[in-house]
Amino acid sequence: MKPLLLRNYWNAVRKFFTALVLCALALVRNNAHASIAYGSINNFDTVNDTSNVCHGFEIELDDCRSQDITYCFSYNHYGTPSIRQDTVTVPGHTNCFVRYAAVYSNGVWSAYTAIPPGPIAPTLGHSFVNPGTNFGGEHFGVGFYGAPSALKYNWLLDDGAGNLIYGPPVLVSTPVFAYYPPAPAVPPQVQAVIEPPQVEVQAQPVEGFGPASWVKSIKTAIHTNIVIQLRQLVSDDPAFPGDKTWRNGEASEVESEFDLLQQEYGTSHHGTAPAVLAVTNAPEALPVGDEIITRRYEFYSYVGPTDPTTHAALAKKVGPDGIHGINQYSNTVVVGDYLGAQMAAYKHELPIGLTENIADGRINSVYPTRTIVIAGVPFTCTNIGTVPPGLTFDTTLGQLSGTPSQAGIYTFKVRVTSTNQVTLEHAYTLAILGANQALPPHSTVDTVTYPLDSGDTTGLGLYTNTDNCTVTATSRPGYRFSNWTDNDAVVSTNAAYQFPVSLNRSLVANFVPAPPNLRMTSYSVTSHSVEWPTNATSCVLQVNTDLYSTNWATVAAPVSIVGTNAHVDMPTQPGARFYRLKLQ
Repeated sequence: MKPLLLRNYWNAVRKFFTALVLCALALVRNNAHASIAYGSINNFDTVNDTSNVCHGFEIELDDCRSQDITYCFSYNHYGTPSIRQDTVTVPGHTNCFVRYAAVYSNGVWSAYTAIPPGPIAPTLGHSFVNPGTNFGGEHFGVGFYGAPSALKYNWLLDDGAGNLIYGPPVLVSTPVFAYYPPAPAVPPQVQAVIEPPQVEVQAQPVEGFGPASWVKSIKTAIHTNIVIQLRQLVSDDPAFPGDKTWRNGEASEVESEFDLLQQEYGTSHHGTAPAVLAVTNAPEALPVGDEIITRRYEFYSYVGPTDPTTHAALAKKVGPDGIHGINQYSNTVVVGDYLGAQMAAYKHELPIGLTENIADGRINSVYPTRTIVIAGVPFTCTNIGTVPPGLTFDTTLGQLSGTPSQAGIYTFKVRVTSTNQVTLEHAYTLAILGANQALPPHSTVDTVTYPLDSGDTTGLGLYTNTDNCTVTATSRPGYRFSNWTDNDAVVSTNAAYQFPVSLNRSLVANFVPAPPNLRMTSYSVTSHSVEWPTNATSCVLQVNTDLYSTNWATVAAPVSIVGTNAHVDMPTQPGARFYRLKLQ
């Protein structure tokens, strides 16, 4: 139909509700109830303080199964980490190892973390989530259900022969949240505790104290129930103060400046249980009950004096200048370089969520069971696409497991629903490799539409790094394409978006409600008719004698249903008439 005779009109307001991905169940402490803490274990910045170029990072979770791991942050130089479950090395224990690793080929590593050119300020931590920069740090993350008995972090170094070995332990700790239910006249409360960093057995002293570090506790002044995504648990970027970060849009304040963290091993030299210098933060009230707690912990090296026998840190406090100790150590520097920061968030209720990226597998090797659907409530899920032969997706448990039997690249989608919850969908692409096969460095691109089923997309899959990817979005009746977003940031307003692949991308094709196509079905000197599909967004027919006027009036003629179309008959009158559909 010519645009001068009929004109489609659309006007809609879009809201994008982020999918809540939850990653951990908090430990039960005293009378606390088990609850969830998402982003609370490992969404952290860490500085490469090994004095060596690193080519990976490993997180060890002791007494933790692979299906207890809920998500892994995979938007750094190393991409999606592998997960290995070990039930043999320590009899009676199941330990998991989440390994971020570069690929070694023809004497060259595919990725690295540089040696810092100098001390890194905490305000530069935001750059760790930008793989386009490399100045000595990274951002990692892993979430889990349950309560691992220990969490250990290590940089991975080249042994000179293309093999990765452990570097020194990373002195970044994990907060544990405890939830205390409401009591008469007392609202529920949440309390965070941060203990000394765990280190590998070979780094632990037989007797005495392990390495010491300082921690600074920072919290938000107030709390809201605004959902924060795991990818938003990052450091502030002073250049972009409007970006959503760990503070969740709220002002922050320092709760305690410098507290000492240190673990004693073996038999205490006092003849009592080994000492643990930990930090217990003040309880935080949840007046409404659905608030989200967000916190930040900054870690600094301890460079003060230690006991020559026990290695216990002797300077227990930091002076007002933030560098020197107090009393006899007031002229002694005790605070060293910034080591990293952990951003944590806690929510008592556990809604449904979907993990993000999953690791590749290898033919005839058991694939560690992965939890795809993360939920603390009953849910219903479905999957479409191709799950690798030999693997099974259990729609009851929401888990992927099995032993791959055929090499190839496979993509499948999972959709999950639950009562009073937002329906979620995510696409997963993974490679199943042959026994001796190695792929070049690669990343995955996944896409989803918002709202779900408002359109269709193409272009998702696995790409070799530096290759170009083009994703396209096509609207369904009742919608129009608006833009592509990545981590809530608009990256393109074109339905076809092309970009070079250098890291994993999770793209959302956003659509807005739009009226359906309006067409004239009959015309005579006495009458004419228009129709539009009835299965589209609800709208009303309007008329105007001047296309450029704002005086649109609703057509008074009755609307009838003819097949799958709304049908309106109107008398033909002298002069021009312009029709449009307006959303209700």
